[in-house]
Amino acid sequence: MSEEKSPKDAKGNMKRRDLLAKAGAIGAGAVAAGSLAGSATAGRKTSAATPKIRRGGRLVMGLESDPVAVAPYGMAPGAAMWGKEFAYDSLTEFDRGLNIKPALATSWKVESKTSILFNLRKGVKFHNGKEVTADDVKYSVEKMLKVPPPGSQAVAANVPATLLGAEVVSKYQVRMRLSAPDARLLGFFAWQRYSPIVPEGLYDQINVSRNAIGTGPYRMVGFNPLDRVEYVANKSFWKSGQPYMDAITLKVMTDEQARIAALRAGAIDLATLSVDAARSLRNDSRLQVISNLNAAFRELQMTLKPGRNEPWADVRVRRAVNHAINRDQIIQTVYSGEAAYSSFVPPGYGPWPLTPAELKNKYAKYDLPMAKKLMAEAGMSKGFSVNMTIVSLQDYPSVAALLVQQMKAINIDLNIRATEIGTFASIYSAGTYDWFLNGRGMRGDVDGYVQEFHPASATFRIQTPAYKNLKAWKAIGNGRIQLDEAKRKPMYRAAQQALWDNPIQMPLVAIRKYQVANKRVQNHYVAFSDFNPGLRTAWLSS
Repeated sequence: MSEEKSPKDAKGNMKRRDLLAKAGAIGAGAVAAGSLAGSATAGRKTSAATPKIRRGGRLVMGLESDPVAVAPYGMAPGAAMWGKEFAYDSLTEFDRGLNIKPALATSWKVESKTSILFNLRKGVKFHNGKEVTADDVKYSVEKMLKVPPPGSQAVAANVPATLLGAEVVSKYQVRMRLSAPDARLLGFFAWQRYSPIVPEGLYDQINVSRNAIGTGPYRMVGFNPLDRVEYVANKSFWKSGQPYMDAITLKVMTDEQARIAALRAGAIDLATLSVDAARSLRNDSRLQVISNLNAAFRELQMTLKPGRNEPWADVRVRRAVNHAINRDQIIQTVYSGEAAYSSFVPPGYGPWPLTPAELKNKYAKYDLPMAKKLMAEAGMSKGFSVNMTIVSLQDYPSVAALLVQQMKAINIDLNIRATEIGTFASIYSAGTYDWFLNGRGMRGDVDGYVQEFHPASATFRIQTPAYKNLKAWKAIGNGRIQLDEAKRKPMYRAAQQALWDNPIQMPLVAIRKYQVANKRVQNHYVAFSDFNPGLRTAWLSS
């Protein structure tokens, strides 16, 4: 990063236009809002009259990031889920309000503290014509637990560690074996990102990086990396009468201006855009702007490994970094105010997050004098230099530019290492970074937002094995085996408080996700999960 001074406003803050220029020097990609604030129907106009569903047609969506690979298990980039999500289902699913519903399993029974029996839906067919049976579920669970290439075993940390395996009881019954009671299992399957049910032997039958065989509403017929994913309707889908469209094309368009131009020209029907871009299209009579809560809050992460003696191994340095981050400046400058404070559990995820007041006034408080005092106490008044890995897409370069400015106030020279999405994911999975500007995502259970801070997590062992936080560990360990939600709430509240007091990751902001669609797109919604499940039941009016 260059050391030239940028024009600032009267309060010394970097102006928005100057930030955009600074971000351009860090990496390609426009400022983009990711998500958060509002209800499941926020930004969406409703009509008293329900229009009659029209069947047929092809929807084209512009994807802001390449899926890289569409393998069912162990893929770190959220874009991989964007690419594969219409091909696959799991045993359970989330509805629009994040309630867990039956999917490939019609029901389940907790037989004991360590076993759950699932009853499978009969007559469901994979895209290759094979009926779904307990043998397929057993095979799928084995792959979830021991992820084959190109997936990463580190990403398999998202699978509940208590899941030991699955055993076939009968053709349509399968038993999940657990090492201990676990409140996370149903939500893990409902999340579907790492839990698709695939036909037995799939990895021996196709190249899973480029192809998919599942039970989803659309059948994948082609994936060309850096170009497109092609889907056609699954005429044998297990939900009667669905899907409504004939086909979906996911066109990779990493340049936001290209997506805007394509929307205006009618070349694509749907795209995710930054808040500024979405606002600029609100007066276009052919388009509709949709926005909603989203799980993908932004976060600063650090590795912490034995024997390396990084400056941030001292908790006082990490706390100093946290209090030197001016989140209000990030919210206003990068997201035009369309963002919020976030804890380790993001706002919008049910009753689990800490309150905005707690974050702004205590845990995520901008307190530069305190930050400088902590650096001095740690013997780091002169600061140090550190590399931060980011992806050269969306809002990351702009957030990084502000962090560079803010860290200078406590004499930390932050060097930005901008990468493309595939390299970004590989570096994260291997833990070969110092600091990492990341975007989190949806989790099937609240524990998913904090499990990687616990030594039982593979991610912990790869990225932060020298980190110690007994208070957080106790709360997390107790929370995941407690089946009573009322008793779980104070445990995960205590876990978050302990993680703020001894941070190794620092949540930055929870942001709002905007999509712009052609008005012919009906019944689509922006999902909190940061995926696009609305397209499963969307239809085209013309």
